[in-house]
Amino acid sequence: MAGKNTEFLAFINRYGVAKTSHFRLHIPLTFKGDTFGESARLLGLRCEATELPGRQLVSNDSRTYGPTYKTPYQSLYQEITLNFIETANFVIRGFFETWMSSIYNPSTNKLSYPNTYRSDVSLTQYDVTDGSRPHSVTEPETLRASLKESAVWVLHHSFPTAINQMPVSWAEDGLHRVTVTLAYEWYTLSTGNAAQTKPQPKIDSSSVPPKGSARN
Repeated sequence: MAGKNTEFLAFINRYGVAKTSHFRLHIPLTFKGDTFGESARLLGLRCEATELPGRQLVSNDSRTYGPTYKTPYQSLYQEITLNFIETANFVIRGFFETWMSSIYNPSTNKLSYPNTYRSDVSLTQYDVTDGSRPHSVTEPETLRASLKESAVWVLHHSFPTAINQMPVSWAEDGLHRVTVTLAYEWYTLSTGNAAQTKPQPKIDSSSVPPKGSARN
């Protein structure tokens, strides 16, 4: 049993663990009056929680002779939720209100062309390492902690689909939080950290958009 424990710790030390708190959101989108891209930096710093994107293969039941089997025919990419801590003058709420109004104008009921409002949003997962040797969970005090990119998700053709209600109450004195639902057409994933002494296997998914007129 001791040998199994040693092997387990060796693999933990070699490959480390990914922490949910080490991430960054980047929305490279600016609107009129945002000359220096302040909104993108603000959104990245104020996003306190979200999800890394998921993927599902949709399949049909097929049968020619004998038992049925699954035949996949499409990938589904699930929407993600972004949670922000709001500023005193509601800059974040205003940003997404402006973005959604650029998609569908509530005054004129006009829908914009997709290539005018979609944006590639990125989510970066960071790894705590000193960059000079593999992880160590047995001697964490010896690490000069720094953040290294370990995985990057790029959500292609993203746009917001919903801004949730923001409750107010005299009985509480909490923080306002803005919750936004973000849709996208597909994502690409790059993993692996070449800066590590013993890097993990690197994965680069294709950046070529799936076939379909709506994605061109």
